[in-house]
Amino acid sequence: MLKKIGLLINTVRYLKPIQVFYQIFYRLKPLKNLQFYIDEETSPSQINFLHFDGKAFPKTSVAEDGKFEFLNLTQSFTVDVDWDFQGYGKLWNYNLQYFNFLNESSLSTQIKLHWLNDIGSWLKTGRLKLEPYPVSLRIINMIRFCSLEKIDDTTIIEEVKGQGNYLSKHLEYHLLGNHLLENAFALLMSGYFFKESKWTNKAKSILYRQLDEQILNDGCHFELSPMYHQIILFRMLELVDWYSKINDDPKFLNFLKLKVGRMCSFLKELTFSNGDIPHFNDSADNITLRSEQLFEYAGKLGVSNFVSVGLKNSGYRTFNHPKYKCIVDVGEIGPSYQPGHGHSDALAFILYYKNQPLIVDVGTSTYQIGKIRSYERSTAAHNTVVIADTNQSQVWGGFRVGKRAVVNITEDNDCTLTASHNGYLSNFGILHRRSFVFSESAILIQDDIENEAGEANFHFHPDCSLLVVNSEVILVHLNLTLSFDSAKSVNLEEYQYANGFNEYKLAQKVVVKFEKKLNSTIKF
Repeated sequence: MLKKIGLLINTVRYLKPIQVFYQIFYRLKPLKNLQFYIDEETSPSQINFLHFDGKAFPKTSVAEDGKFEFLNLTQSFTVDVDWDFQGYGKLWNYNLQYFNFLNESSLSTQIKLHWLNDIGSWLKTGRLKLEPYPVSLRIINMIRFCSLEKIDDTTIIEEVKGQGNYLSKHLEYHLLGNHLLENAFALLMSGYFFKESKWTNKAKSILYRQLDEQILNDGCHFELSPMYHQIILFRMLELVDWYSKINDDPKFLNFLKLKVGRMCSFLKELTFSNGDIPHFNDSADNITLRSEQLFEYAGKLGVSNFVSVGLKNSGYRTFNHPKYKCIVDVGEIGPSYQPGHGHSDALAFILYYKNQPLIVDVGTSTYQIGKIRSYERSTAAHNTVVIADTNQSQVWGGFRVGKRAVVNITEDNDCTLTASHNGYLSNFGILHRRSFVFSESAILIQDDIENEAGEANFHFHPDCSLLVVNSEVILVHLNLTLSFDSAKSVNLEEYQYANGFNEYKLAQKVVVKFEKKLNSTIKF
């Protein structure tokens, strides 16, 4: 009981006062259905269709017969769509509610209108409750759809505005982070679509403040997830796309373009040459546009001169050589008041060799609270050192973090990176120090855990074939070796590599037991 209380205190004490206030306020506020927020005086003649140049959207797999596939899970609704379907968990249901499939050219306008009317009926009668995050994404998709297809159906227009009314009164100040950004993107679009200046003014105010805070100086989105960085960058590009046709505020447009340029520069530095992103924190493939698609979209909008300011604030460091690219995480777990997408992975790394994944992150396959979610956020699921099966940071629940490891960088140059973290200090009284030395022919990794015993994990991609000979790991198909000095044992173990949400591949990891110090050398 005392442990749970301590964990809760360590979690809550990082929250901002505004988060605590709105957590209480929204819990006490009575729930209303969509009908309450609808203004029946709304008329299609009052709307302002927006204009877009971009044609690329995250792909969805939806058929007119009611077959929906999200997150690699398929559900067929034989009669009517169950908009509150929870059979695959909350995230799958959110994807159903987003209505991203309004962007699919393979679906007829007729079925799109039918589903919009249907979910509107559910929302107005309370069969489906309003929630600000899916409402935000649905508003954006509905306004884009109505604008491109010149939809002026009175009921649908009323329902879009009703959701805008709801959103304006339920901005996610209790969460902040990417959720509040999505709220602001939707509110701004609603404001211009319905000519509601109070919405546009509020949204711009939020975006000025939040983008300055959430986009770090090196261009990374502050939740430190490469996937969410791509998601927010797409939303920024979409905003620049339609807003540049209005441009009633050149200062605001220039502000957006500056942020987009920095975000593109960061993403270009972090993206591997085959187009992959590192799966640090909550990252997976096939959720949003790939990096090259985002760069192409930016180019069409006149944002193509990506000037790198160097990776600093994000805590990511990249080391590039002709044969390999290595990315190391020496950053914090995330913003102190919103680390929900962070993993316990200080001093972990990912390595690509000849443009292909070699040493990888286990990845993220689910947000459902349970053993898999806990494991994928744990220190053991990353390429770093674990002591006595203990996490560096107290990751718990689906998105909670209690006590956090703090990283200290002591050497940071083109060929050497040295850092330590204090995540084991309270339990074992020691720091974990790790040093990387990079050259064209080898990477040397030195670990120091003082007087403790630990395990260093190296997770290999499923395509890799490993062989252990005299405590040396040989990758026969690549003519590579991984050797260890001062190891007590070197073993191969199988693990489940997350090949996307709800999709796994069997792979191998190298587990090295050692005491005090370990030198690991990857020879190319």
